[in-house]
Amino acid sequence: MSFLGIVTLVLIALIILSLLFVFFKAFILLLPVALIAIAIIWLIGFTGRKNKNNMPSSGNYYDWFKNVNSTQSQSRPRKQAKNVTTKDIDK
Repeated sequence: MSFLGIVTLVLIALIILSLLFVFFKAFILLLPVALIAIAIIWLIGFTGRKNKNNMPSSGNYYDWFKNVNSTQSQSRPRKQAKNVTTKDIDK
C-alpha cells in the first residue's frame, strides 16, 4: 500500500471518528456521571447487606413472582355457588 493510501485511510478514519464524537458527545460527557452512579449504587448494595432478614431462608421474604392463584387452588378447592340463577341475553 502506498503512502497516499495510508494517509487516505487515516483521514477517512479521522472523519468517521469525529462524526461519531459529534453524535455521541452527550454520552461521552455523561460517562463520569454514570461511573459515579454505579459506584454509589454498589456502595449502597455493599453496605446494606448486613441485615439478612430479607433473604428467602429467613422467612420474612415475600416472593413477588409466585403465582398466587396456583397456591390457593392447591390448598383448598372452590366452593359451589348457592342459589344462583342465570338469564338469557336477548339479542
